Amino acid sequence: MPPGSRTAYLITSYTLPGQVLRLASVLRRGSPDAWIVVHHDDRRCALDDAGLEALGVCRVEPPSQVAWGEASQLMMVLRCLAWLLEFTDFDWVVLLSGQDYPIRPVPEIERSLATADVDAFIEAQPCERPAHGPAADEFAGRYHLRWRRAPGALGSSLLRSAARVMPLLRAREMPSGTWIGSPPWRSPFGPELVCHYGSDWFSLSRAAVEAVDAFRRERPEVVDYYARTLIPTESFVQTVLANDESMRLSGTNRRYSIWDSPGMRGPRILEAHDVDLLVGSGGDFARKFDETVDAAALDEIDRRVHSS
Repeated sequence: MPPGSRTAYLITSYTLPGQVLRLASVLRRGSPDAWIVVHHDDRRCALDDAGLEALGVCRVEPPSQVAWGEASQLMMVLRCLAWLLEFTDFDWVVLLSGQDYPIRPVPEIERSLATADVDAFIEAQPCERPAHGPAADEFAGRYHLRWRRAPGALGSSLLRSAARVMPLLRAREMPSGTWIGSPPWRSPFGPELVCHYGSDWFSLSRAAVEAVDAFRRERPEVVDYYARTLIPTESFVQTVLANDESMRLSGTNRRYSIWDSPGMRGPRILEAHDVDLLVGSGGDFARKFDETVDAAALDEIDRRVHSS
């Protein structure tokens, strides 16, 4: 790795505290000088602060309350990126969930980042405006419509019925209830800002993080617009960087996951029998793991990848 190059790992979590500590531990063993930073929404469970402190892990505090797929998730990520810029001297930041795990030796991951000829390992595909009706593209519906949570069970039922017969409306079930989408009065998207989408897990150079943070501060109206979209973490950063001509994007995020059932909201839990596939995938990290389902998968990765 070039002298002075330093990686930051930003872990966002809300569950499985023992697994978060295990992830931080394998990162620290592989990279004694890395920044390891955790944002943990502690409404469900607490982390082992003493264990994290022993590993030299920093925490972003106070924790934000995060609702998956809603504005709070994007605001948390943007807050953490700004925190990293203010308090650390990273050259690359790798965004992880607490259910990710490295599937290459950590020093190899860091060397490949430090010598990369791109500014970001991120997916970013153009997202066209939606056609009307139920067959409209999933991503177009998320980001070209303005979404509101329906009030109460009766309101949700009425709005779902309205969406079935009114082509300008869309209905979507989220963990917090039914959300209804309708065309916005005003959109930030056009020839000068083309909407993009991609996985919300990425690795960004410092220059890319600075570009995202500057956009956040200089274009608050776009941030406000994204606050009324669904799953904005899969579009905001992607859109900012894809429209910045100074940024060189890889088009891939070097992550491995398995989506083997139609309509899945997330990748399936990886198990020990998947290890051959994920280790041979060429990815840096895989997700998602759950030690309460199959801790043997993590044990096998440690044996095969992180034992030296």
